Amino acid sequence: MVSNLIVVGKYILRIRMLFTNKNKLIGICLYSFLTIIVFTSNQLSFVNAVWPTEGWATSSPINQQMNGAQLDSIDDYFLNWNDDHQLSHIDQFVVIRNGYLIKEWYTIYYDETDIHQIWSVTKSFICTLMGIAIEEGYISSVNEYVLDFFSDRTIANVDSRKEAMTIEHLLLMSTGFAYPGDDAIWGSWMSASDQVQYILDLPMATDPGAIYNYDTGGSHLISAIIQEATGMNTSDFADQYLFNKLGISNYYWQEDKQGIAFGGHGLMMTPRDMAKLGYLYINDGYWDGEQILPDNWVNEVTQTQWTFNVDWGYAKQWWTNPSYSSYSAQGRYGQSVFVFPDEEIIVAITGTVSDHDSFFVLDVLVEYVLGAITTTSERLSLGIFIPIAASFFVVFIVTIINSRKKI
Repeated sequence: MVSNLIVVGKYILRIRMLFTNKNKLIGICLYSFLTIIVFTSNQLSFVNAVWPTEGWATSSPINQQMNGAQLDSIDDYFLNWNDDHQLSHIDQFVVIRNGYLIKEWYTIYYDETDIHQIWSVTKSFICTLMGIAIEEGYISSVNEYVLDFFSDRTIANVDSRKEAMTIEHLLLMSTGFAYPGDDAIWGSWMSASDQVQYILDLPMATDPGAIYNYDTGGSHLISAIIQEATGMNTSDFADQYLFNKLGISNYYWQEDKQGIAFGGHGLMMTPRDMAKLGYLYINDGYWDGEQILPDNWVNEVTQTQWTFNVDWGYAKQWWTNPSYSSYSAQGRYGQSVFVFPDEEIIVAITGTVSDHDSFFVLDVLVEYVLGAITTTSERLSLGIFIPIAASFFVVFIVTIINSRKKI
């Protein structure tokens, strides 16, 4: 997009120089016309995007600059993997490129309409809903203090560190809670009479923001905050402001004992609908005529904040994959939504993959999906085509005018 605008900008300057006083009016009109088109081209590219609200349009891989044979070879890989790992297997697999569904694969136990437990992929959805709550004015910013939303509760172990905890810290997995890890706390947390109260009552171990500590309980507090701020159940809020707009209706969301949708797990969804979240993000929070997320939200929540190795880091309820300039929603047992913005590729996966094997998926995608790209392509949209076409049109008009002057 930027390179095209630079080219067109050079044409604009050249056109200005070509016009004489005699045809200045024509020059001003054409110059203004072209300038307006150039500076609105970015928005026009969104207008011309393929929106899967009613379902994904399909395309052959070759039409989206992908090698179909290379892409299809992943079928045998998954079949062999499932045969070799009886208790660790892939269930559903969907590939989107340039807004088109170009590949999907299912075991005999699932099809495209079956919802699947997506575990912690839920966290990336709850992050999105927090962005929407801010965009809609229910919450002022991520800098609001967590305890302010629970002033009607009596909370244990309150100190200056807990009072300083903000929504930002929840998003960053840096609450400072003495949270021993999901596996260690899961049984007692799930059996508690009030899951929100259980997390709020935890003692503090560090200052908020000091360290990374993966905390599904903190993600659940985000859901509770959304419910407190909006007066709506989180799933109802999601229906009104996200799911209905993206065309997601076939889902189930588990709630805690107080009727609050779990913020860190509990969503069940099809991989086709999981991929819609990736498509919202690949389009910077814009969807079919509407800006759903705040400006710069996508960039803010997908920038690496905690680095683990060259391939994996963590942002704000999203994982990052720095080696591939990508990011992903990750859930236990292999659930994932990978977003490769530069390639305009989204991959959604469900499965029952052991924790030991779960991170192998990225390597598989690099080999079989990114490896199937045949050319580096840009989406041909009105935002690119119109300025270029208009520039040639104006040059053509100028040439005619100058030639007639010579006659």
